[in-house]
Amino acid sequence: MVRSFLTPVLVVWLLLVAIVSSEAATDVFRFATDLEVNSEVEGDAVVLAGDLTLGPQARVHGDAVAVLGRVHLDDEAIVEGRVIALPSLAALDPDPIRTGGSVTLRPGLFLITAGLWLVATTLVAWIWPLRLRSAVVDLRRTGWRLMILGVVMVITLFAALVAVLGLGPMWGVPLAGCLMVIFLMIKAVGLAVLGVWIVGLLPARWSGKAWPISLNVFVGVSVLLLVRLLPAFGGTLWALVSIAALGVGVFSILTEWSSAAKPVSVPLV
Repeated sequence: MVRSFLTPVLVVWLLLVAIVSSEAATDVFRFATDLEVNSEVEGDAVVLAGDLTLGPQARVHGDAVAVLGRVHLDDEAIVEGRVIALPSLAALDPDPIRTGGSVTLRPGLFLITAGLWLVATTLVAWIWPLRLRSAVVDLRRTGWRLMILGVVMVITLFAALVAVLGLGPMWGVPLAGCLMVIFLMIKAVGLAVLGVWIVGLLPARWSGKAWPISLNVFVGVSVLLLVRLLPAFGGTLWALVSIAALGVGVFSILTEWSSAAKPVSVPLV
C-alpha cells in the first residue's frame, strides 16, 4: 500500500530535480517568503508560498510566477515572459495586481467558496463512504508524512501550469483549467477525509452516537473552512490545510486504485 504511493512520488521528485538542475543560474527563487525585485533578472522570478513584487526598475527576461501568493506589478515593470499568480489551490489569478496593495477575503466570496467545498466534499461522502472511513485509518498510520506528498503535488501543479500556459491561449488556458479541475477534485477528497478525522477527535460525550459519514464530513470541513477566517494567520493555516488535503487525497485515491487492481483469488474446488 505504501509502496503504491511512494513510487509515483519518487518519479515526480526525480523529474522535478531534473527540471531544477536544468534552470539557469540567473533565475531568482524564494520559498516561504516575499520577494521584491527592482532590477534586471536574466531568468525567471519565482516565489513559492509568498508574494512577488516587481518595482519600477524591474525587468524580468523570463517568467514572473507566484505560487500560493500574488504578483504585484508596478506600471513601469517589464516582464518579457508570462505572469502567473496562483494565490490559492482553488484559483488561478489571470490579472496580477498593479496597485501593490493587499487583498482581503470578502465575505461573499468566502460564502460562495465555502458552500462549493461543502457540496463537493458531501458528494464525496455519498459516493465513497466506505473508502473515507478506511482512509482515516490510513491517515492515522501515515501521519505528517502525507504533508510531504502534498508539497510535491503543489510543486507538480506549479510546473504543469507553467508548462501548459506556455502553449498559448488557445491550448494553454483550457489545459490549465483541466489541471485545476483535477487538483480541486483531489483536494475535495482530501478535505472529506480530514473532515471525518477531525470529527473523530471529538470526545464521545460531545459527539454522542455515531454520526452518518456525510454529517461527519459536513461538520469537519466546516471547521476547516472557519480556520480561513482567523484574522492574523488564517490564510497561512488554510494554505497548510490545502497542502495536507492534496497529500491525503492523492494517497487515498492511489490506495483505492491499488486495492482495486489486486487480483481476486478464487479457491479451487
